[in-house]
Amino acid sequence: MAKLRQNIWFLFALLFAGSCVLLIFFLHQRWQLVVQEHSQQQQTQVQQLTSSVQSLLSVQQVLADLYHDQLVQLVQSEQLDVEQGTRLLDHLMHNNRYATAYAVARPDGDLLMVSSNRSIEQLGNLRRYARDHGEFEQALASEKLVLGRTYYIEPLDAWTFPVRKSLRSSDGKAVAVMALGVSLKSELSDFVTPLLLPKRNNVALLRQQDGYYQFFAGEAPNTAERYQTPIALSVLQQLQARLAKNSGANLQQLRLSEETYSAWLTLPEGRIQAVIRYLPDYQLWAVSKLHSKVMQEAFWHSAWRYLLVFFLSQLLLFFLVRTIAQADRSRRAELLFEATHDQLTGLPNRNYLRQYKEQLLDSSTDGCYLLFLDLDNFKTINDSFGHELGDAVLREVTRRIKAQVGNSGAIVRHGGDEFLIFQPAATEQATAQLANQLIEQLSSPYQIDKLRFVLGASIGMAHYPNDANQLNELIRAADVAMYEAKKTKNNIYLYNKPLDALYQRRFAIEQRLRAAMEQKHLFMVYQPQIDNEGQLYGVEALVRWQDPIDGFIPPDQFVSVAEESGQMPQLGQFIMQQAFADISTIQHQFGQRFQLSLNISVRQLLHSDFLTLLRSKIQQYELLAEQLTLELTESILIEDHNHVCQLLGNIKQLGCKVSMDDFGTGYSSLSMLRTLPVDELKIDKSFIDCIRDDEACRNMTASIIAIGQRMKLLTIAEGVEHDYERELLLQMGCQLYQGYYFAKPMPAAQLLDYLQSHTQQPAGTKLNPEQ
Repeated sequence: MAKLRQNIWFLFALLFAGSCVLLIFFLHQRWQLVVQEHSQQQQTQVQQLTSSVQSLLSVQQVLADLYHDQLVQLVQSEQLDVEQGTRLLDHLMHNNRYATAYAVARPDGDLLMVSSNRSIEQLGNLRRYARDHGEFEQALASEKLVLGRTYYIEPLDAWTFPVRKSLRSSDGKAVAVMALGVSLKSELSDFVTPLLLPKRNNVALLRQQDGYYQFFAGEAPNTAERYQTPIALSVLQQLQARLAKNSGANLQQLRLSEETYSAWLTLPEGRIQAVIRYLPDYQLWAVSKLHSKVMQEAFWHSAWRYLLVFFLSQLLLFFLVRTIAQADRSRRAELLFEATHDQLTGLPNRNYLRQYKEQLLDSSTDGCYLLFLDLDNFKTINDSFGHELGDAVLREVTRRIKAQVGNSGAIVRHGGDEFLIFQPAATEQATAQLANQLIEQLSSPYQIDKLRFVLGASIGMAHYPNDANQLNELIRAADVAMYEAKKTKNNIYLYNKPLDALYQRRFAIEQRLRAAMEQKHLFMVYQPQIDNEGQLYGVEALVRWQDPIDGFIPPDQFVSVAEESGQMPQLGQFIMQQAFADISTIQHQFGQRFQLSLNISVRQLLHSDFLTLLRSKIQQYELLAEQLTLELTESILIEDHNHVCQLLGNIKQLGCKVSMDDFGTGYSSLSMLRTLPVDELKIDKSFIDCIRDDEACRNMTASIIAIGQRMKLLTIAEGVEHDYERELLLQMGCQLYQGYYFAKPMPAAQLLDYLQSHTQQPAGTKLNPEQ
């Protein structure tokens, strides 16, 4: 029975193969006939266009010759009779239904006379005329008609091209140039349009010297662009190569032959057949272009019946043989796919990892690299716009990853916004290049519905078996490297053994941070901000952590951990609570209010109850909202712009000021800054450190200050540590300063002593933090 089934399948294969050969033969013959029919139609179009344009220009040549002597006599007369010249040109207009205007100009381009429907002032000097591209000079040197580029005349609602003809004295010297405009509104179109196919077909006249259209008929969504844009050089080179290959002649020989040629071209709009003929008298190419889809449609219009019969008969036979087996195999494959693939993206999932881990790791004798990819800022999308939009983003992310990885590796959705990419037998350099390409693709703007935003990606790399010899260990190694890449965002990092210590350190900070807030191991310090007169403007609140085990932990370590672990809202609330309490107490004891600057993270700002919490804390501690400045980093610009503007607008309505922290180091965009309700620009310390010795750094700082002045924003420089830095900033127009030169960050108790001892000093007096 098994042998019988094999014979049946073999016979089916033979019958199917024979049927396919016959079908291909007949379809090929039919296709050749369709191409030949359309090629003949294109040749007719080109011949009709050639005859029409030659007839049209012959009329112009005859009229020019007919009036030549009269015009020359007028030009050479001792006293030019302009009225007689105008009547003569008007008579020419009357006899030439194609002309839009006539004019006669001296060899220097100045007009001598024009037809009555134009004025000399209106046309100006023809040699310097904006639409003259050397045709005036060519006309002086030639006795033939010289054609200019086609342009649009609005009053006539017509596309027109200029014609130049030299007027020569009896000794052959050019004494003037006669110019006229020839309208394309109906004449050529009426001759050619009836021959065009309903779609994807056009005919045109192309200028040999510059590649611009002299005339165009057919599908043209933007006529102005057609006439104002030359044919791409790549198209001309391709056409020349094809014609030379088909005819065995070079371009010069083709122009001399005056025969009609055809060629297939591959253009941006698709594959087309071009039929072309050269008009040597006017240096024009007459071209007919027909998209291959027109011929394909004609072909399929007649071939579909044969195909239908063929496929129905073959499918019926095939269906009878394989129905039962296919149903069983399909069901089993479907169940397996659902179990091992993610429903949202269609990618393999963790079940796939467990089931096929040996194949993934042992697919190459040289081992493999694992890329652990995690999206940056994706949580903000879900929090701000909902999971439905987040799912749409993940589908688009999956599409981009697939397009970049292709068939070279396996892609797995590890969960949430995390993806694993296995690259067998790849070098470190090739894997790093792929990772950079993935980051570039995933960082391109996303357009989902009516929302446009930018994400990023961080990628960790690990090698099997050098970094780990088990799948779980390999994933963990790549995960550790990914967290290191996330420190700078949009970055890649290759796993190494010392990273384990950093990972353990980060894990320990994450675990102890929440307890540190509860047990008061976190505390606030305040650094004064000084104005140009040396007087106190305000203070910036800065958080510090003194851990009983590790000692002092810098903010750049635990703040990033708080953001990644979701503890930033709690940390931000602690900072706000403590700073407001300290400053409220100090202001009451000091008897004077001053500005308080508070750093706000993007995640904290986008939290749903941020504005409510801010308002309640201001009221609770009896602070003035207008004396509170919220400092935001430039990473705010990568979030949804409209949403951020609305949030900042609500903050401004509350009365608070908004400062752009570390300005110039991140995502600055002047167009976006123009629409953001910002009151202050804070110049990053990295610019101040090199302001004296680095001209580029100095110019950048001056530019930021100038931007602030132009936009009526306060500018404050942080990290001022030397007198020469303050002097340079003062000369540039900076208004506020902050740094060790004036005072170090200090606890609340020390801040009160500082205020009482420094506030009354005269403007410009140096404030010594050691006093």
